[in-house]
Amino acid sequence: MNIISLFNSFVNHLNSILNNNLFLHELEHNISNSTNTLNLDILRNILEYLDLEYKNSKERKKKYYVQQTRERTLITSLGLITFNKTYYKSKNKINGKYVYYSYLEDCLGIDKWAKMSLSCEVNLINNALDNGMTWASVNTIPNYSISRQTISTKIKNINFNYFENIVKKETPKILYIEADEVHANLQSRNKGTKNKIVPVILTHEGHKEDFVKKKELKNTHYIASSILKTDKLWEETYKYLDTVYDLNKVDKIFLSSDGGSWITGYDIAFPNIIFVLDKFHYKKALNYIFKKEPNITNIADNYLRSKMINEFKILVKTQYKLYPDQKNEMIKKQNYLINHIDGIINQNHPDYKCPCSMEGHISNKYAKFITSRPHSYSKDGLENITQLLTMKANKIRLTEEIYYKFKTGESTYKKLNLEKFISNFRNQANKITDNNLKYYKQYQIDNNNFSDKDNYRLDYFLSKRL
Repeated sequence: MNIISLFNSFVNHLNSILNNNLFLHELEHNISNSTNTLNLDILRNILEYLDLEYKNSKERKKKYYVQQTRERTLITSLGLITFNKTYYKSKNKINGKYVYYSYLEDCLGIDKWAKMSLSCEVNLINNALDNGMTWASVNTIPNYSISRQTISTKIKNINFNYFENIVKKETPKILYIEADEVHANLQSRNKGTKNKIVPVILTHEGHKEDFVKKKELKNTHYIASSILKTDKLWEETYKYLDTVYDLNKVDKIFLSSDGGSWITGYDIAFPNIIFVLDKFHYKKALNYIFKKEPNITNIADNYLRSKMINEFKILVKTQYKLYPDQKNEMIKKQNYLINHIDGIINQNHPDYKCPCSMEGHISNKYAKFITSRPHSYSKDGLENITQLLTMKANKIRLTEEIYYKFKTGESTYKKLNLEKFISNFRNQANKITDNNLKYYKQYQIDNNNFSDKDNYRLDYFLSKRL
């Protein structure tokens, strides 16, 4: 294997590009293609080198006969590659049967039927989590496109078994929990779709800094699942907080939410929690009833915060007399506010310093990948995408090691031993003979356009070697 010739071919290709007058975008495109081609050539040469090294090794000759050499096509993170690989047949029967073996597949740690490399699959999933499946299918692999269905299938087939390494933190006096849900559409053979609620819980310690305009939450952690029952989800939240903090030293825990039915089960795990109704949903309900009329809205707000429920109902009654077609919806909003009147009052709790921002977190980290895709998820696929998005929200990047464990259940995977290859590559890169030097010096003499300064630079380059 001659790596130097690959680089020479790359340089020659660049020279041919630069000889033509190009627009900038054409130049960028051509350089990108040249680099991609070089990457694939290097990868192909390394794989075929490893295959040939084993084929000629004493170890192979003791165990196997050469059966055949044929092409194998594989989609990699560098592009689509076709390379030669050798198949072997054992010289002796093992358990009464001959064993057929491919060193390259064993060395690469891939299944013989695999069409895609591990790194490629990880890149596809990460790009899908970052930018959506449509973008990932076109932009992940150089000069090659993957269908969205392929990415969806990869996610669906994950056996999610990741357990986060939780680190103990200093216990604050006040903790915050925020809760909301993502709406997902499940695949269904019936007409329409089956809507599935995915609960999401966020824990944090409040704002990192109060004096800045754009505030950031401190020590955020997300917990979500499409298959766990809500009481189990609250238990998982308690387990996490109890592991990270000493809850006996926490004075108050605030729960901010829209008061959804699944959220009210928090008292199973947190009986002494202080519930606060999210201001966004509070104002939304209030504005619907009183049509954003400042004077009436302020009076209604005072009635609620003073627990003057009868007066509040009379005020609502005057409104749906003006808008009789909206009576049912207004009564529904009225009951919603009355049922959460304690949560409304707690908005002004002296120790409540961090208003709920869950709507933004849900939208940016979950909804734009889940809710925006109609007719999209199976039950397994929805849970897997939820867990992957939760990992990302918790700043845990999907790596080859983690993904390999998802696929196989094994904690480690084989790595290529390229020690011999690297040694040979260095020998080739450093190998400049006297004949090479004579050739370059003659080239200098034959080309009059070379100045003394150019000759000096070339000599210096050769002295440093390739």
